Amino acid sequence: MHKTLRKLWMGDLAAQRAHLKRLDPEARRLRFGGVTSDEFIDAYVDTAFRLDATIFAVFIDGEIRGSAELRSIFGGATQDAEAAFAVEAGWQDRGLGSELMDRILTTAQNRGIGRLHMICLSENARMRHIAGKFGARLTFAEGEVSGEVSPPAPTPMSLLDEFVHDAQDFVTAAFDWRR
Repeated sequence: MHKTLRKLWMGDLAAQRAHLKRLDPEARRLRFGGVTSDEFIDAYVDTAFRLDATIFAVFIDGEIRGSAELRSIFGGATQDAEAAFAVEAGWQDRGLGSELMDRILTTAQNRGIGRLHMICLSENARMRHIAGKFGARLTFAEGEVSGEVSPPAPTPMSLLDEFVHDAQDFVTAAFDWRR
């Protein structure tokens, strides 16, 4: 088994779309908060790559099996962002969500994000576990759970970490696209 975690680029649009469409109905409901069609996923992926979202994915043997998205939330007094995760059923409970969360947190830190929000349905135990594992304050209300993490300020090491990962990720992506 060959596993790679990297940032997604425009050339990965089809792979991300295929990944989200492979989510079973329950995983889709937990990821998007309701029933979703393939058409919804097509529109969602097209929009995500046009907005300021940063998306990371875990590729296993060349296929995306888990992804995480960091997207800014505008309108607050501080810089806020939301993180969302999707891991295919056969690949859950293997630490992929935690690996993705680690990259999301470094990216949020380097963007000066003051509060990182993770919102999920209350029955999404896996998402609650990941949020808690990374120190999120959890709030329960009306069938939803909101987790909030305050990333530290950027440091020279966190900036270097992201720079090195981005360079490696782009080179890896270029080789993947050639296949």
